[in-house]
Amino acid sequence: MERKNLLRKFALAVLPAVLFQLLSCTEQDYKFVEKYEVPSQEKIDRQVDSVFRTLTTREKIAQLMVIDMTSMDSKEEYRIQKRLVRKEKIGGLIPLGYDDYRSAVKKINRLNRLAKIPMLMTIDGEWGVSMRWKGVPGYHTFLQMGALGSDSLVYEVGRMIGLECRAHKLQVNYSPVVDLNNNPDKFIVGGRSFGENKEKVTRYAIAMMKGLQDGGVAGSAKHFPGHGETDVDSHKALPFLPFTAERIDSLELYPFKKLIAEGVDMVMVGHLSIPALDSTGTPSSISKPIVTGLLREKLGFDGIICTDGLDMYGVSKHSGLAKKEIPLAAYKAGVDILLIPEDVEASITMIEQALERGEITMEGLDMRVKKILALKARFGLFDEDYDPYINMKMLDQFTDMDLAGGYMEAKLDMMKKVAKNSMTVVFNDNSDGNGIPVSLKGKKVAYVGYRNPQLGHEFGTLAKRYGDVDTILLGADASLAELKRAKERVAGHDLVIFGYNKTDQRRYWGYSIVPEEINFITDWAAEQPMIAVYFGTPYALTHIPGHKNFKAYVVGYLDTQVNNFAAAQVVFGGVPANGVLPVTSASFKEGESVIIPGRYREEYHHFIGSRKDKESMAAYDMKGESPLYTAVPQVAELVACGKIELPQTLSELLETNGSDASVTVEELLKGWRDNTSYSQYMHALLGKYRGEISVEEAAVQMFDRIGMTSTKVSGTEVVTNGIDLNKYLFTVNNGGKYAGEQILSSDAADLILKFSIR
Repeated sequence: MERKNLLRKFALAVLPAVLFQLLSCTEQDYKFVEKYEVPSQEKIDRQVDSVFRTLTTREKIAQLMVIDMTSMDSKEEYRIQKRLVRKEKIGGLIPLGYDDYRSAVKKINRLNRLAKIPMLMTIDGEWGVSMRWKGVPGYHTFLQMGALGSDSLVYEVGRMIGLECRAHKLQVNYSPVVDLNNNPDKFIVGGRSFGENKEKVTRYAIAMMKGLQDGGVAGSAKHFPGHGETDVDSHKALPFLPFTAERIDSLELYPFKKLIAEGVDMVMVGHLSIPALDSTGTPSSISKPIVTGLLREKLGFDGIICTDGLDMYGVSKHSGLAKKEIPLAAYKAGVDILLIPEDVEASITMIEQALERGEITMEGLDMRVKKILALKARFGLFDEDYDPYINMKMLDQFTDMDLAGGYMEAKLDMMKKVAKNSMTVVFNDNSDGNGIPVSLKGKKVAYVGYRNPQLGHEFGTLAKRYGDVDTILLGADASLAELKRAKERVAGHDLVIFGYNKTDQRRYWGYSIVPEEINFITDWAAEQPMIAVYFGTPYALTHIPGHKNFKAYVVGYLDTQVNNFAAAQVVFGGVPANGVLPVTSASFKEGESVIIPGRYREEYHHFIGSRKDKESMAAYDMKGESPLYTAVPQVAELVACGKIELPQTLSELLETNGSDASVTVEELLKGWRDNTSYSQYMHALLGKYRGEISVEEAAVQMFDRIGMTSTKVSGTEVVTNGIDLNKYLFTVNNGGKYAGEQILSSDAADLILKFSIR
């Protein structure tokens, strides 16, 4: 039986239920999300026909449009939105900005109450609804997920984002991004891409897409035909791609072709000037050669095509068209969904007039409208019992990080899994014992948290759980002078762990790296052993010329709580280092990293300061379980070193003549829970065959070596907490080793596992 399974059974056998709950997670039944089942095609067709027959021409056009909103909109903007929903019967809604969660939901509900035809609710939520709503913990960026060794967790994240979207009555998530970060000097998409390797990006994008679909929402591959190798933000200008059609077909289009073959629901067309695909340089979102000629006809995509936001400068300022003309141009190019048109009513009129002039056909309009209605029917929007209103009472499920059970607990568990498996050790020199995992034996170690005291506190507190680590926290606006003072304070330490928070993902902002400060830090690393933990993009290595002065360099991808939580454990060996670089940076190639397998110390499951973390720190009297931590491991050592043997009886070993004379050592190790006298016999064996130290003294020595600083022994009774129990469980499961030191012999650890499992 594998050690992992043995440990789980061991925990179930020896820990009271309240403590075991602190160390494990279970799958949850998300009762606030109705089960998603795709209706029959017959039902979809029937509902589509029923709604379609009621629509006027103007209402058909309006069904193709998705308008934006936030709770921060002006009164005039809100007045227009209400008119578009009530009068024009607009097709859909997309919340934008970074909005107050409850205020945004309230406004969505108010607008939905006005809709006579249920609106298609959509979101640009690549890492969940947190991308748009404050207070909701967010999943990881795609770039960080690109550091994972496989796509299995990507699928699970996609599925959970799908559930999250459906709980908020959202049917479409404009995700995944399939753009490639294939040029470190031009990567405007940045953290929104899975990386630079087209095969890996494609696999991970397919996993995300299928996860979203299985979670019950439609996804959208973007930004067609490929926004990766550009250094211009299409929100602000029109990016220019000078590549040949052959290069675009083999690289940029590769993921799109694969996702189309795998059944992606939508493709979003970006705003890009690509002369090789359209010699006029027309923005791709309104280019017929690109939308119809390439995507629809050559690639054979028969799903829904949507534009990127038509309010973005890449098309609104660089198309040469009036705002009201842009949706018509996109429509003529072959688009189905017109996302965020700026002058909606005038745009509807422009398309009406084009119909009257014969520039476009009613047949083409009807085909598009039926696609949109079919998508709505697929998600049950036309069912009699469909309720478009988001339940305000369930919002705590998505914000309260201490809420037991339900979606949030499972979400946090998933976030931790992704973080722990994506932390990337770029290089590691442990030749002098100052690399990763950090050794604390006989050393003075300090942690310096730079530019985020809150996250630095969590990293430092977790570091201190592993041993005596001094912590210095520098503020969000720390100056060079403060760095110099920090260096002076740790001058006598053998090793410094430097946590670099408050980073930025954008190259044109220099990743928020101040050259004078980073040069001071790297010069410091040349003088004193230092490990760097950089909570930002791998690309920042190119802006840290002295990075090789560090003993080790960890990429933490983003300055978040969950990444600090994971990085601290990687540095101290609580979890293996499994992440790989998703992109090339400096001299380090995509796919490279230092894999550090196995664990050196115990893993932590709960954020510092969380309710469960506080519970795990509470003292607990082990009572009848106390022998497991005192006499049992010591008797196991007697067996392991050959002083006594499992088949030997008490009669042979202690010259006992009573009713227990035939009890064997094996039976003592198995049955001490059920027979209190067995514990006394174990103490007698230890007194006779070891004798030089008491059971209590030996237990205290073991606890000290493991670092169980909160565990107290009084006679035969043990008082401890969940954190120290975790250390003991790790040691037993790790063949008796803790932090590289052999605490128990491997044979003794095996005996404890074998005979402590019911």
